[in-house]
Amino acid sequence: MTMTRFRSLLIDKAGVRMPGLHVMRFALHRHMPEHASVELHKHAWSQVLFYMDGRGVQMLRNAEARIEPGSLVVLPPGAPHAFRREKARAPLCLMIDFQMKGARAHRADVCGLGRSELAEVQRHLAHLLRLYDGAGKAFRWECVPVMLQLLVMFLRAAGWIARLRPAQADELGSGAAVRQLLAKMDKNAALAQVVKQSGYQRDYLNRLVKRETGLTLGRYRAQQRLARAKELLAQGVRVSEVAAETGLPDQSYFARWFKKQTGRMPSAWARRKE
Repeated sequence: MTMTRFRSLLIDKAGVRMPGLHVMRFALHRHMPEHASVELHKHAWSQVLFYMDGRGVQMLRNAEARIEPGSLVVLPPGAPHAFRREKARAPLCLMIDFQMKGARAHRADVCGLGRSELAEVQRHLAHLLRLYDGAGKAFRWECVPVMLQLLVMFLRAAGWIARLRPAQADELGSGAAVRQLLAKMDKNAALAQVVKQSGYQRDYLNRLVKRETGLTLGRYRAQQRLARAKELLAQGVRVSEVAAETGLPDQSYFARWFKKQTGRMPSAWARRKE
């Protein structure tokens, strides 16, 4: 993950308030270069620490966790924590200080984000920096939704906020979009091409497809191909034609693939007794 292009950003008194939530501070910066570590301390508020580059060790009371690019630390009020970096380069860290109703019921957590979530963080931060350019010390209201989207994403990753249920995802349009994609998927196209045409990151698309079908994109297409192959073989269609029709035109490869799925060669499966 390359995020070194992002420069420092500080919204020291964000003052974003809504029922149950107050975002106090939003800062993107490097640890002070003269300090190799941040000593054990705690806050009266909650805090998100998202490490965008750099490596080290995050200490949480008596526990330690490895920190690398993409590591996320979410701390409830009063949670003792410290950080020790491992290399000369100070890590680039996104920090959000906030107060949230019920935060004390949660535990401090260290986790990592998936590739699609990391890409989403980059997009949000790039957008936020564009909005903030030229604002000087003035706070731009357009920044608020972006900061809240990032905070919600981090809290979901740490389990502080429940992830969307499939029905909720449908309301946002992703469910319908995935069903349309699957219905129109070219059986001969490489999976990389299908992913590119979808406009989603691959691992995120896999999660959406699994939410709809219970299978990853690759397994879903394999299941569809197998069902079509069985249907054609049952009709007496030649194996070479079945291979071409299911998007696996190499007959030998198709035969090996079919046997791996069913335990039988295509010709043997076609001759089976019902």
